[in-house]
Amino acid sequence: MNADKNPPFLSRMAMKMGGLFLVLGSFSFANGPLEAKSAATLPTVMPYLAEGEAARQLLRQACDNQYRGRFHVSLDIIETAFPRGRDSLSGLAEFADDIGERKINVSGPGKAFEYKSLDFGKEQWMLDARSHRMRRIANRQWKKGVFGSLLTYEDMLKLPVDFLREFSVCKGLTVTDSSYTVCLVLSPSFQSLYQRLEVTLKRNPVLLRSIDFFGPEDRKLKSMEIISYQEVAGKSLPSELSILDADSLSSLRISFGKVSLPDLPVAQKLVTKAKRLLFSNPEPPEILETDDEVSEIQ
Repeated sequence: MNADKNPPFLSRMAMKMGGLFLVLGSFSFANGPLEAKSAATLPTVMPYLAEGEAARQLLRQACDNQYRGRFHVSLDIIETAFPRGRDSLSGLAEFADDIGERKINVSGPGKAFEYKSLDFGKEQWMLDARSHRMRRIANRQWKKGVFGSLLTYEDMLKLPVDFLREFSVCKGLTVTDSSYTVCLVLSPSFQSLYQRLEVTLKRNPVLLRSIDFFGPEDRKLKSMEIISYQEVAGKSLPSELSILDADSLSSLRISFGKVSLPDLPVAQKLVTKAKRLLFSNPEPPEILETDDEVSEIQ
């Protein structure tokens, strides 16, 4: 009887661990933030789970509304730092989001900056100011600054919106008439200078408005604000953004000019034109084939 009423220590521990695994088994940590598998398991945390899921949906929507593709754009960078003053750089930027490439080449009076990233950051290169040769940036240097403390090599890979794609937990969601605010905790294993981000999204459409960056001990490091967007192929792309450090002693203002999209291959142009005609005409378009090549669609 005593053995039944007071089970041995190992038996008690087994029962407790079994209950713990039952609870944890109803959740998945595999794809980022916590996801509920059974609403009846822990009803007291369901408001948090619903809020987290709503925040993730908004972040995905903001990323989807951002234009991603291959394009060239003129670029102007104005760096202001106390007491050095102001530097202006102008040039071109090239993006190939599908293969993870970014190239930037800007210059100004007495200063030049050339940078390229390949294969989603697996390789980063920049122009060495002393040797005037391209040198590779080691991954351990991601936290180092490119323009003082305002831009790091990590920022060069992920700004403006790719920070929203890699996080561990959504800690909160605040809704106002014009915006959503989400607090993101970055994964501890992620090689990042930042511990958490406070993200503000604009509404209608949902787009990134600003990010506040926080480092160790929850110290605010800097903030980024997207001032305006331009429309590209039915999506939105930032046309001007500003970055301000926490002590307001230095800032960056980055302006993107008119976007130039690469020319489509001839075959893709024909398919695109065929689709337009198909939706505008009740009868399917006629394609005339010759011995040399496919003629234009009538």
